[in-house]
Amino acid sequence: MVKRIDAPDSARSWAVAIAGCLINSLMSGLTRSTGLIYVALIDTFGASRFQANLPFTARIMIKNLGGPVVGALGQRFGPRNVTLAGGVLSSIGMLLCAFAPNIIWITILCGGVHGFGVSMASTLGLIMVTQWFMKHKATGTGLAFSGSCFGSLILPFLIEKMLENFGLFGCFILTGGLILNVLPAALLMKEPSWMQKSTKKTVQVVDTSGSPSRNGLEDCSELQNSSIIFRNKSKNQPTDSVLNSTDGINNLSFSSSTMDVRCDNINQTEETKSCEEKTSPIPPKAEDMQQQTSLLKAILIISCDPMFYMISISLATYAMVLDPVYIVLVDFMMDKGMTEKISKYFISAFSIGDLVGRLSFGWITDRKLMTVKTFMMMMQISHGVCYLLLAVFYDFYVLLFIVTLFGLITGASLVMIPILVQIYLPSVQSLAIGCIAFATGTPVLMVPFLIGYFRDEIGSYDGMVYAVGGVEVFIGSLWIFEPLLLKLRTKINKKKEMTVISI
Repeated sequence: MVKRIDAPDSARSWAVAIAGCLINSLMSGLTRSTGLIYVALIDTFGASRFQANLPFTARIMIKNLGGPVVGALGQRFGPRNVTLAGGVLSSIGMLLCAFAPNIIWITILCGGVHGFGVSMASTLGLIMVTQWFMKHKATGTGLAFSGSCFGSLILPFLIEKMLENFGLFGCFILTGGLILNVLPAALLMKEPSWMQKSTKKTVQVVDTSGSPSRNGLEDCSELQNSSIIFRNKSKNQPTDSVLNSTDGINNLSFSSSTMDVRCDNINQTEETKSCEEKTSPIPPKAEDMQQQTSLLKAILIISCDPMFYMISISLATYAMVLDPVYIVLVDFMMDKGMTEKISKYFISAFSIGDLVGRLSFGWITDRKLMTVKTFMMMMQISHGVCYLLLAVFYDFYVLLFIVTLFGLITGASLVMIPILVQIYLPSVQSLAIGCIAFATGTPVLMVPFLIGYFRDEIGSYDGMVYAVGGVEVFIGSLWIFEPLLLKLRTKINKKKEMTVISI
């Protein structure tokens, strides 16, 4: 019986991307539907707007600030296990809100328990999607990322019907049950075989005469992708007695022992060449994608890597630009003389552009028309320029075009987040994405102060647009120094190696 081998860009890869889309639609879609529950809290408990906003503010803070903890758990126990636990925890937090006697308990349960569950369920899923793709990495990730857009279109309608027919507490129960759909999707998102954690095992070096000898320790994940070393006494000695199948080498010295052959071995036989044709494309080398299981070592790798800080600063700037757009876009357009009814069209334009950007631009990097670094630099600079142009123009149609283009660039750029992490921080992907979420969420706490200062005290949003948009253009241009940052990383790694050797 031939053993089934995982392959990137296969049907299983697209199934994983669809599962990521479902998880993202539930987690992010709920975030964009909280306005309905916000009004229901005011009506049910007679709470002030400040009190009714507390659960959702706490939810966002816990989701972002819990990123490093979630990343550490994922680095140690694997992204799928953490995603499963997050689905259960977020569902429990929402279900228990149905029995909460006041806003304080809803803040604890919805903001704390449910918020941390959302962080666990949504932070690491996209990392697993990128692991399953090689040729269509950006396209597959874009499909998974588009879930938030689909969720924002469907879930508000469902929640509105729940509130109308079952009230606030019934809505909490049904929403908690709805969140459990994360579990079957997370079960499908198993890490590919080339991403398995390493343990140490003994490898036997076998002489063709049948005498075994020890060859030291190797990673067990590499055993599936590496050949046993054979010492031939004669160059013309046949190997047909040993290489008798395309899925492995039968070790004649040990009964029932089979080792897989790496299909891209330098000295391929005809059998292994046929194996390469059947399993193409070949998965990445295990040693290149090995995940660091030691939390202390993972923290050391991240803290000493300049690219981690570059990615974090870049995405933090994105958050500083996007968060005000979500909050003040309608009010900003009304300041330009448009009515509230007309201003709401800009929200739809932004959402449509965002969805198209997530689904339509992955082919640029997938087909190698542009490197991920160059694409990220161009998108971020364009993102900042579009943001700056919002303060310049006043015509409805021009602004509608700019907002749509701004949403399109937003979607195309956000798809690059897990891809950047996989490229520059391959051995610590889970911890890195969690820490980046923390770094991205922390500056957002400044947004209310920026809005209050520029709109309430100065009287216009334009100053905020110029300041934040200018910073984004500047940060985006820093990607041109990526080669220098990589050289700096190499020097730091060499110094660490020399320090270890001297000790």
